[in-house]
Amino acid sequence: MARRDKSENSNHTLLDILERAAPKPLSIKEIARRMGPKPYDRRALEELLERAAETGKVARVGKGRWRATAEPGRRSATPRRRGQGPMVVEGRYTRARGGFGFVATLGEDREKIGGDVFIPRGREADALHGDTVTAEVRRWDAAAGRSSGEVVGVVTRAHTQILGRVEAVMRRGRGAAPRFCVVPHDERLPTVEVVGGEKLDANAEGRTALVRLTDPPTRQHGLRGEVERLLGDLADPEVQVLQISLEAGLRIEFPEKVKRAARRLPHDPDPADFASRQDLREMPFVTIDGATARDYDDAVYLESLGGGRTRLRVAIADVSHYVRPGTLLDEEAQLRGTSTYFPDRAIPMLPERLSTELCSLMPERERLVLVAEMVHDKSGVRSGVEVYRAVIRSAARLTYTQVAGILSEAHSTAIDADREQFADVLPMLQMMHELMRSLHRRRMRKGSLDLDLPEALVDLSEEGRTIGLRTTMRNDAHRMVEEMMLAANCAVAGFLTKKKVPLPYRIHEAPESTSVDELNLLLYPIGIRVAYKGTVEPIDVQRALDELSGHRLARVLSRQVLRSLKQARYATENVGHFGLAFECYCHFTSPIRRYPDLMVHRQIGRILDGHLPEARELGAAITEMSAKNSTAERTSMGAERAMLDLKKAEFMLGHLLQEESATIVGIERFGIFVELDAYPVEGLVSLDDLPGRFRFDGATKSLIAARGGRRFRLGDPLMVEAVDASLERRKIRFVLAEDPADTRARQHRASADSESD
Repeated sequence: MARRDKSENSNHTLLDILERAAPKPLSIKEIARRMGPKPYDRRALEELLERAAETGKVARVGKGRWRATAEPGRRSATPRRRGQGPMVVEGRYTRARGGFGFVATLGEDREKIGGDVFIPRGREADALHGDTVTAEVRRWDAAAGRSSGEVVGVVTRAHTQILGRVEAVMRRGRGAAPRFCVVPHDERLPTVEVVGGEKLDANAEGRTALVRLTDPPTRQHGLRGEVERLLGDLADPEVQVLQISLEAGLRIEFPEKVKRAARRLPHDPDPADFASRQDLREMPFVTIDGATARDYDDAVYLESLGGGRTRLRVAIADVSHYVRPGTLLDEEAQLRGTSTYFPDRAIPMLPERLSTELCSLMPERERLVLVAEMVHDKSGVRSGVEVYRAVIRSAARLTYTQVAGILSEAHSTAIDADREQFADVLPMLQMMHELMRSLHRRRMRKGSLDLDLPEALVDLSEEGRTIGLRTTMRNDAHRMVEEMMLAANCAVAGFLTKKKVPLPYRIHEAPESTSVDELNLLLYPIGIRVAYKGTVEPIDVQRALDELSGHRLARVLSRQVLRSLKQARYATENVGHFGLAFECYCHFTSPIRRYPDLMVHRQIGRILDGHLPEARELGAAITEMSAKNSTAERTSMGAERAMLDLKKAEFMLGHLLQEESATIVGIERFGIFVELDAYPVEGLVSLDDLPGRFRFDGATKSLIAARGGRRFRLGDPLMVEAVDASLERRKIRFVLAEDPADTRARQHRASADSESD
């Protein structure tokens, strides 16, 4: 009896230690060290952990680490509302590959508990990765801003379909036909038991299947589903789109009832709608977009007022005229929240009848718009703003490349032809270029961050497979349009704020001082720091970026600066936009592809129609939608990154075992992230693939050899070769192709040779 009590007491000690460390797993040595200075019996400790694991209270992580899974909560106060039980919050459940997960809370819930709720393995109930759930907070450390709990309900299922690999499960008994299961390509989802649908046989094993989920997992059975169809593998571009979209929970197809509602809309506006609008059809508005753009939701017109003053009109497609609150089109747009863009296609927020036809500002077609009209002086200072409904007829559809060429001093057959074709609007484009310079200078003086990082572009074959990767930088045409859109967004945010109506501000909070301090440790060796007093201001960060300009590590360290910042989001409480150094900002210019812009348009419409009291009563609804839109935006961006990573892995399948020069762009405990110099491709050189033993220095983000003094640092050049490129995991594995010391010596010799020449 005494022995059992002793074992139980030891078990409680172990659980206390593991709960305090959660979600971080601990090794045997780390557990023993936290138990105190007394000698410990490793085997006895392992036996205790194994017994605790059998009860589900702890779990093994990897080969030799352990973490708590049982309900924590003895040492931290459980948050309670007065007169009620434990706090229940709502959010999106994200499952890690280790089995534990997090519920990303939003809005008021996030403010109350300070962040996400950690969900130990086994405490997710029947929730799947991506589901919107309710979670009961069981443990809350207010000082540390950490909480943990368990899922108590599923609000919305993220997945109705899953893609995965068919595998046979052999039954016992001679001659028994095999059962089949589908192992999802997304490792965060459980295996699906096939219970119906398309019949499978031995030829189906190893193929990709699209499964429609029928039953969530229970204690009696796992996740179940029916096979809808068998597909090819991940080399098929159509399968790739399905995989990324289903993994992110994107709504790929529009429901038939939504399609019918869209088909009932006209191809062009009803002339009867023109009467109540300003008629701007004679003004030569132009659209400027990418060469492959299909939806044109903004058009611009600029005129001189003399004395350096200009009047800028930014016309935005009046989507709110056609997508009314409470309609099928509106409900679907709310569920999507945003459009998602892949290299070869888009998953739009609105059906094509709206996004590429009725609400697209095509040249020589009459279109309904909302206009933000602004007057600027020669320094870019805005002196007035008006917002109103109008009808326009775009005079020309221009591309960024065309405008950049027209405004340059270069001459070629194509550029000269464009200058001749668009001669009527050339003076206006030149004025816009000057306005851009004024607005940009003014923004930079206020401290707006200039993080003009290159963008990766994918070149595809006719079949949709990756045949090339390249980077592109923005030109003056991009900057010109950007500055005019920023000006319109600021003007509209100020207009609505003065009317005292709630709106989804686009906010970007200042970074935590601890994040900036960590960044300064990284910048210290090169003599640069973000100097600040009290709170960090945008100008403080921009000064550091200015010092980085021209430095050999500028590209690498600019990314680290970006990672130290918080993520922009939508909220009805205005705290300004740190990155742009704007005190008041919202999204107004893209209602075809962003739901917050549509909400802004509707608030403007209520004011224009004389329904100001109604507009002021919508705070709670807009707050809720702002939180959902922020989540939808992160989901969409994640899907876009995932597709880009997959396309990069696909490209590297044709470049395996080829020596490439690379630069170290990230260092973690488990290895080195490198980016190829020739292509915008990033991958990992694992710690296990490095020669010798290394320790990680978190302050300087470097790996230091245990012997010999070798060091890997950010920005160091390396020669590497790709040895694996996985389409399923969207990862590229590199190994060193030569000794790093040889790489530095080779580059030093090359530099010396060029100087002597």
